[in-house]
Amino acid sequence: MKGVYIVFLRLGDERSIEVGALGEVRFDAGVYAYVGSAMTSLESRLGRHFSHTENPHWHIDYLSSEAEAIGFMALVTEDSSWECRLAETILENAEPVKDFGCSDCKCESHLVRVQSTG
Repeated sequence: MKGVYIVFLRLGDERSIEVGALGEVRFDAGVYAYVGSAMTSLESRLGRHFSHTENPHWHIDYLSSEAEAIGFMALVTEDSSWECRLAETILENAEPVKDFGCSDCKCESHLVRVQSTG
């Protein structure tokens, strides 16, 4: 199955995480929404986000190894352009983590903090 998705992750406390080529990124405590796509296996990609991978590849792998995946929404489609459309939409109402998850497009970010903990 192919598609695009939003995965929600909860980070219980503020911390800095080394995120591949982005370097060290400071994350505030809260709930984050990450927009991604899977044009080969949507099921496998979502499974990766809900487990702690020992071989990080994508920016989100570094965050998901430190945060708790708490839910997701998926759109089954072969049109990968929905990934950026969704990212741009959630950026309108949330706090972006600049340059996260968007090294292959022109979006500001594919990760936003949607709720603080407190």
